[in-house]
Amino acid sequence: MILLKNVFFSYPPQDEPLFKDLNLTIAPYSRVAIIGPDGSGKTTLGKLIKGQLNPDSGIITLGHSSGEQACAVGYLGGDPYNAMVGVCVEEDIVFGLENLQLPVRDIEARLKSVLKWTGLEGMESRLVHTLSGGEQQKVALAACLAMGSRVFILDEAFSMLDQPAVASIRHLVEKLHLDRRLTVIEITHCLEHALAADRVLFLSDGAIEFDGTAAEFMDSPVGIRWTDMSGGIVALAGDLSRRGVVPGRFFDRQSLTDFLIKNIESS
Repeated sequence: MILLKNVFFSYPPQDEPLFKDLNLTIAPYSRVAIIGPDGSGKTTLGKLIKGQLNPDSGIITLGHSSGEQACAVGYLGGDPYNAMVGVCVEEDIVFGLENLQLPVRDIEARLKSVLKWTGLEGMESRLVHTLSGGEQQKVALAACLAMGSRVFILDEAFSMLDQPAVASIRHLVEKLHLDRRLTVIEITHCLEHALAADRVLFLSDGAIEFDGTAAEFMDSPVGIRWTDMSGGIVALAGDLSRRGVVPGRFFDRQSLTDFLIKNIESS
């Protein structure tokens, strides 16, 4: 479980804190989307959970159950190449493990496992600068898995990828979430991606303005306002729903497309 209790945080030399008495609990193995306007504190919240930033006051604890040792947090940004430290795939994945001075047998076992989980088997010797953006993001993911990360923060992790790569990585993350029982926190501007999560948090000026399911968000005043501002497929689906063209809400492109094609063919 991830727990933030009475957290205050400010960037010096600002006197006014970004977060004031922030309280948040994230259940283990859940998928949470964090959305909101620029400057609302989304990335700052992710870095506080990761431990890259320290709160001015308050408590942040990580663990999947009461009394369990704090779990490692993996953080994937938009440009994985900036975080790479190895020349080739294998070097990058095992770098952190070697720094921990783990036995060679353990390192080899972890490397074998994460290469299989991420579909990178046979690419151990590939130079990281020759990889596509999607492949680099898989390497970054594998490196975090090798370190034992149970919580993954995806901070606009798909912003530099083309659509096929986005679909591939998102499918991989979903499979790992289910198979490896990971907690996934996605910071995103893409409303369609956010609505695939179990829970949506909407931040505004450092405060949680909304906390609930995707369906609840879409029916809330802040959700309706944000959808109209964001545009895209979700806004289109909402507009069609209000006009009575489609029943209910469609949160993704495929389901809306399937419904429209089915009804066109039957008319």
